Amino acid sequence: MVRTARIAAALVLSTGVLGGVAAQAQQGMPGVPPSVQQEIDRALSRVPEAHRPAMPGRPAAGQPQAGTPDVDSFIRSAGANASRRVSVGFENKTPYKALVIQFAPVGSGAWGENRLRRETLNPRAIMSWPLNTTECRYDVRITFALGNEFVRLDHDFCAQDKIEVTSPEPTVAPLPARPGVALFRVVNRSNEKIAVLRVTPVGAARPQPDLLGIWMMEHGDTYTGRVARGGNCLYDVRVGFDPEDTQGVTLARQNLCETPELVVPARRATGG
Repeated sequence: MVRTARIAAALVLSTGVLGGVAAQAQQGMPGVPPSVQQEIDRALSRVPEAHRPAMPGRPAAGQPQAGTPDVDSFIRSAGANASRRVSVGFENKTPYKALVIQFAPVGSGAWGENRLRRETLNPRAIMSWPLNTTECRYDVRITFALGNEFVRLDHDFCAQDKIEVTSPEPTVAPLPARPGVALFRVVNRSNEKIAVLRVTPVGAARPQPDLLGIWMMEHGDTYTGRVARGGNCLYDVRVGFDPEDTQGVTLARQNLCETPELVVPARRATGG
């Protein structure tokens, strides 16, 4: 009991001494200089609260606590540039198989690959492609086993992630002019199917690949294409009437930036 009492007394004594030292340090006891923050708080305590200026990390009187400006600006810039998951989807409500599906950001100079590859989008079927991208607005081009091409320009997939394709829509409205990319249209007015379509810059060493893929343009069908603006914008447009491109016609030196619609004329009959 005596030992326990002595320990308790020692604890009380040490607590009192330490508390006194801490209190004296806060009161500015000689030999224990106050911190800078203590000096600031002491000076501000003499100013009426309504007249105190705003300090870093401390709002002025009557103002809500604000976030750190550097952090706020970083969050805003990161949110503006961060990619999001965008779903690009299509539902085929036509009675025909879709053979080619292409879509590209509105500023792109090329359609890119056929997203179906070796598949088809059958009637009543739905397909979608998830993309990690900063882009929302896309141009779309779809061709079918029978019928014309379906074209939808400047579709916002962030607002509507699926397009219902009800019929192959012939494109009759004028194509919009855009900076950086030239949209053009090839119309088949010949009396034959078009199996091959190549659009090659004038002077290029090699012709560009075929743009139609497995789709063939019937009489009256259109192909909507795109090229990047730049240079003189002159292209040789090669039209082949057989898959081997042994019979065809070349529309030479076409300015696709100034003449967005090209017509393939009827072929003259050969022989007697």
